Amino acid sequence: KNEKIETLNFYNWNLKKEKIKDDKKINKIYENLLTQFSKNLNIIHKKNYPKKYWESLISRWLTSFLLDLYSKWQISEKIILNYKIKKFFYIKLDEKKFIPENTFHHNNIHKNVNGYWSHLIFRKIINYRLNKLNELKLPTKKSIKYSSETNFDRFNVLDKNIINFSLFKKIVLFHLSFDKKITFHLKIKNFFLNIFFKNFTPKVCFRSNNLRYEFCSPFPTQRDNFENFLIKSIHLAFPKIFLENYEFLERSYLNLKWPKDPDFILTTYGHYYDELFKIYCAKNLMKNSKLFIFQHGDGGIYADENDPYNINWHKKICDKYFVWGKNPKNGYKSFFYTKKCLEKNRQFLSSEKGKILLIMYGFCEQPFRPINGFNDSYETNKGIILNNKNFFSTLSSKIKRDINIKFLDKSKDKNVKKNLEKNLGKSFMIGDNQDYLKILDNYNLIVHFWLSTPFFESMLFNKPSIIILNRHFQLHFDKNFEIFVNKFKKNNIIFESATDAGLFVNKNYFMIEKWWNSKKVQDIRREFCNMYCRHFEPKKDLINLLKI
Repeated sequence: KNEKIETLNFYNWNLKKEKIKDDKKINKIYENLLTQFSKNLNIIHKKNYPKKYWESLISRWLTSFLLDLYSKWQISEKIILNYKIKKFFYIKLDEKKFIPENTFHHNNIHKNVNGYWSHLIFRKIINYRLNKLNELKLPTKKSIKYSSETNFDRFNVLDKNIINFSLFKKIVLFHLSFDKKITFHLKIKNFFLNIFFKNFTPKVCFRSNNLRYEFCSPFPTQRDNFENFLIKSIHLAFPKIFLENYEFLERSYLNLKWPKDPDFILTTYGHYYDELFKIYCAKNLMKNSKLFIFQHGDGGIYADENDPYNINWHKKICDKYFVWGKNPKNGYKSFFYTKKCLEKNRQFLSSEKGKILLIMYGFCEQPFRPINGFNDSYETNKGIILNNKNFFSTLSSKIKRDINIKFLDKSKDKNVKKNLEKNLGKSFMIGDNQDYLKILDNYNLIVHFWLSTPFFESMLFNKPSIIILNRHFQLHFDKNFEIFVNKFKKNNIIFESATDAGLFVNKNYFMIEKWWNSKKVQDIRREFCNMYCRHFEPKKDLINLLKI
C-alpha cells in the first residue's frame, strides 16, 4: 500500500506562557521526587543523610530524567488527542539494557541518536494512557546497540595520591577550567597547593539483588498522571551507582586521600558526571564546606531566569555560581572568563592569510525537552542547513575560496555535516576536534549559525564576528540580553537573514578592520564583554575570591 507518512512536530517556541507553566510543574515534581528519593535511599542504605546530601549526588540525573520523560509524555499526549491510534509497531527491546551504571551512562542512553530509549518510553506511555493498544512486533537485527561503545562496567576515579598544602584555608580544585596563569595566581594569593596525579580504574563489584524493587516500591501514588508514570519508570533509569553499587561508592570515598574537611571546593566540570567527586562534595558540604561552581560555556546565561535547565541546575547544588561577567541575575557572582588569559586591549588586525570560519551545529533529534517554548531539534537542524546554503550561495566566488567550516555536530549519523559536504564539498571542512581558541588567529571573520560559547569567546578575543540568528533555535532571551541583540542588529553583528549576512560580507570583508574597529562596534563589544565575558585582571580579580 502507498500510505502517506506524516512527520509530526508538536514543538512550539512561541508558547512562552505555557513554558512558564511547564517550568513550575517540573520544579515542583523535582522537589517532590527529591524528598521521596532521599527518604528511600536512606532506608535502603541504612543512612540518615539530609536531602541536600542526596541532591548533590542525584540532581544531574534527576533533572535529566524528569525533563526527558516529560517531553515524551507531552508528545504522546498530543498524538493521543489528535489521532486515532489503530496500530503501534514496536521493536522488542531488553529493558535491563537501559538501566544505567552511572549518570553519564544515563545521559548517553536517553540522548542516544539511535532512538531505542525513545521508542521504549513512547510505547510505555501509549500503553499506560490507552486501555487497549493493537501492537505489532517488527523484526529486529540480531544485535541492538543500546548505547555508545563506552565501557560502563568500569568506574573511573582518581588515584588516592595527592600533593596538598594549605597555609590558611583548605582549598580543593577539581576539573577546573582555568588557564594555568589564573590557577597560579589563585594559589599564590591564597597560599595553597593541591595536585592530583595518576589515574586508575578499579573494577566495580556489582550486587545482584532485589534492591531495585525494594527501592522503587515505597514511592506513593500521586494525583498527577504524569508523575505516576514517572514513578513507574524509575526502575528503568535510576543509576546503579546510587543503588546496587552505592556501597562501592562509599568505600571509594573512605579510601580517598583528598583533603579532609576542606573550606572551599572549586570546580567547573566535576559535578556533572564524576560520581566520586560528587560524594566527596556531599560528605563535606554536610560539614559546612563551601562548593563554588564556575561557568565553563554560555550555558544559557542569556536565557530567562526561572527555567530548570542549564545554569539554574548548577545553582541548586552550589553555594556560589561564578559567571564570566557582571551579569546582574539573581544568584550569580561576578567573575571573568577563565579558560585563557589575554591582553586587556587586544586590537584586531586583519591578516593577509586570514580566512573566514563558519561554525556549524547539528543537534540530537531525540526529544528531551518539553514541547512548549522550545524548537524541534530536527527542524532546527534543517533551518541551520538552509541558512548555511543561503549564506554561502550569496558570497562572491573570491570570498568562497577563503571559507573553512568547523562542525559541532550531534545529529544522527552527523547528517548535518554530510548534507553540507554533499552540497558544498569536503574541501571546505576542517577537523571537528581542532581547538577553537588555538585556530582563532587563522581567521579574519567568524560566522556563527547558532548563539553559543564560541560567539562569546570571539567577542572577548576581539575577533570580527557575525551571527545568523533564528530566535526559534535559541532559548528565550532575558530582558538584558534583548538589549544587546537590538544593538548587535544595528551594528551588523546579528542578522536574521542569511542572504543579508552574505551581502554584508561581500561588501565589507576586504575592509573588515574599518567596520570592526569602528567606535560604535568596539563600544558595544566592550559593553557586552563586561556583562557576559570579561577578561581577567590579576591585580583585583582573585584577591577577594574566597572571602565572598
